[in-house]
This record gives sequence, C-alpha cells and structure tokens, in this order.
Amino acid sequence: MNSFDFAMQLLIFLVPSLLLLYQFIFARIGLRTEYVFNENKIQYPSLSIIVPTKGESIETIQGLLDNLNEVEWDKGKLEVIIVSDDNEQYFNKMLSELKPPNGIEVKIYRRNEKEREGYKSGALRYGYLKSSGDLILTLDVDARLSKDSLKKAYLHMLKFGCDAVTMKWIGYSKNTYSFLAKGIMVSTMIADSAILIGRDRAKLKVFPVGCGTIFKRSAIEEVGPWDHRMIQDDLEIGARLISKGKRICSSNSVVFVEVPDNFLAFYVQQTRWAMGSMEVLSRRLKPILRSKTNIFQKIDMILFLLQYLPIAFTFIASVIISVYAFFGNLNPLNSIYLFAFWIIVLSLYAFNFLSVSKEAGLKLIESLRALGKVSAYTVSISPFITISLFLAFRKNRKYIVTPKGKSGKSNVIYIILAFGIFFLSASITYLMKSDIITGLWLLYYSLAYLFTFSSYKDEVK
Repeated sequence: MNSFDFAMQLLIFLVPSLLLLYQFIFARIGLRTEYVFNENKIQYPSLSIIVPTKGESIETIQGLLDNLNEVEWDKGKLEVIIVSDDNEQYFNKMLSELKPPNGIEVKIYRRNEKEREGYKSGALRYGYLKSSGDLILTLDVDARLSKDSLKKAYLHMLKFGCDAVTMKWIGYSKNTYSFLAKGIMVSTMIADSAILIGRDRAKLKVFPVGCGTIFKRSAIEEVGPWDHRMIQDDLEIGARLISKGKRICSSNSVVFVEVPDNFLAFYVQQTRWAMGSMEVLSRRLKPILRSKTNIFQKIDMILFLLQYLPIAFTFIASVIISVYAFFGNLNPLNSIYLFAFWIIVLSLYAFNFLSVSKEAGLKLIESLRALGKVSAYTVSISPFITISLFLAFRKNRKYIVTPKGKSGKSNVIYIILAFGIFFLSASITYLMKSDIITGLWLLYYSLAYLFTFSSYKDEVK
C-alpha cells in the first residue's frame, strides 16, 4: 500500500469509524445510566430563565410561558427574561399579544441596533445582565420542560456539587410525517447519551448545551458572561468554565427540543454547529490546555470539538479519489480489512439507532427510513460542513438564523446534485476498471447526494 492509498483509506474508513466507535461506547454507557433523587424539604433558590428569540411566532413564545407555568418551582422565585432581536413593529405586537401567566415575572426586552452585538451569545449576555437569579437557565423559545425538570436538575446539582447542569434532550416535531425529524429525534437521544451522560459517567469533561443548562450565577460571575463575538454560546462559555475548574454535570432531567423537519433547517443548524465548534477550538484552545484536567480529559475535549472534522475529511478524500478515477489505473481503497472494519462500525451504529428507535415507539420500517434520511442528509451537506470549518477561522463570521419549523428554497441543493452526479460518474468508472471496493463505496456516497436532491424536491412542492 503506497502513501496515497493509505491516506485515502485513513480519511475515508479509519477516522470516521474510530469516531463512531468512540461515540458508540459512550452512548451505551449513557443509555444505561439513571439517577434517582429524593427531595427532602430543600429550599429552592431564585431562578432566571433567559430566552433569546428572533423570528419566532407569538404562539410559540406563549406556549413556552404556559409550559413554564406548569413547572414545579416557587413561582415567587422565578423570572423569565425574553430577549428579542425582532424589529420594533413585531416587538410591539409581541408586547400587546403575549399573556404572561399569573405569578410568574416575565420581562420582555428588545435589543436596539446599538445594543445588538452578536447573535444568540449576545442575547444571552444581555439577558444575563438584566437577570437577578441565583441560578441561570438558558432555553430556546421552542423548548418545553416536564413538571419536575427544574427540580431534578437542581437536585443533581446539589448531590454532585456541580456549577452547571445540563438537561437530557428529547427531540420533538410538529411535523409527525417527517422521517428526517424522526431520525434526528433518535440521533439526538443517542448523542445526548454519548456526549453528555456517557462522557460524564466516564469522568470526562462535558460542555453545557445551549438549551437546557442551569448555571450557578457565581460560576458565571467568575468567568464572565457569554462572549457576543462567538457563535457557539454553550461550548464557548463551557471552555472558560472548565478552564477555571468549574464542574459541569449531565443529568437525566428532561428538556424537549424541537428538531429540524426539513432540509433547509437541518442544513442551517449543522453548518452553524460545525462553524461554532471549530471556532471555539481555535479561540479557546489555550484555556483548555491550561485547565486543571488530566491528559485524557484534554484530548477528549479536543476530539469533541473536532467532531465535524471526519465529515470534512471524508468529503475531501472523496473528491480526490473521484478526480483520480479519470486518470490512470489507481486503486485507492484496496484494503478489504479496513472496508470490513468500516462496515462493522456502521452496523453497530445502525443497531444502536434501531434499538433506541424501538424504545421511542418507532416501527422497524419507520426506523430504517428515518436512519436512511438523516444519514443521507448528513452526507450531502458535507461540502458545506467543510466550508464552515474553514470559515470558523475568519475574523468576521456570519451565519443564518432560521426557526426550525420553517422550510424554504435554497440553491445549495443544485450543488448537492452536481456532487452526486460527479461521485456517481467516478463510481461507474472505478467499477468498469474492476476496482470493486472504491466503486461500491463511491456509489454509496453518491446515492446520499442524489437521494437528498430528490427528497428536497418533494419537500418544496
């Protein structure tokens, strides 16, 4: 095996497989972890809930307020701070139509042009400076809590001496027909079990989540509030908390989060997350390396922030081997052992996905279609994930903010179609040269792009 073949197989088979295997192990740990607490006349402190909003319907915001009214907490110690980045006309409409529940103090602010620094991170910073609670909870406007969510998270904080506690994400969607939404719901449960509960149980460092983390005010005061210059608010403040020795824990307390149910919302979410994670790594690497953590915890945190890199590696390597398909008689993916290892790891992930799907109440055919759709969509946005990772290093970074339930047309789908045709052509070329492994792998890869294009055209009809 020459160096070129080794590099291609490393990027396409080995790196993604090791990452999936790493996540699979922690997911199995997390799925088996349960915490049970007894409430013994605990005095609950004051709590401020910060909710950034832009472009969301008044009905959605009202739904959150009504939900919080049902949550168990001393309402006299609860304040909700809504920070709007909407235009003045819509903000005034919001003020006139929203009906705060009796007993809950609801403060509604609008950041004017001079105050509007950054995106969500800036809104959280603004809301924090307006808050007064001993505890700070960040929520998305479409999030919903169970009755005991706040109490369970706080009890977890007390028992384990945490400075911040994340809640367990359970996905939901208003579009009950979307297989993408179903797939993301299951993927969210697996990811939560792996990157939060599983890693926490393994004594690794976990980062906060942007929706559903309760912070001690004292911890935020020590490191400073959210940095408006950063995209990924949760990872950024998490890196600073960890660098100061603060403990972030992961709980089984539930927060329901709305998941994307269409291509455009999924594309916007994933490219933003990819850019944000790389941005945090590039700008907060020194604090991570200097933190009072062991070498394994440091490596794990870096790997966590690099979780989108294998997608980019696979895409770049796929482009390279596809170009080489039309020049000479190269046989880049010629290791049956690495190919078999890749198949085995994918099978493990599929097994885990189907197991969680069954527990979530999905039938086998539903689960398979959901797995296929979320997998295809993830592969097809690889070019844009790759670009987003590079854009993270730019001084001025911008991203699109789109409410999860809103679909729309995007020209990126034609780029996806072009790549699908390109990879399919290379696949056929390799198969005609009797390079079976490379040809089959590129066929698999190209079909994800072509399926996404076809599925998207059905979405926007």
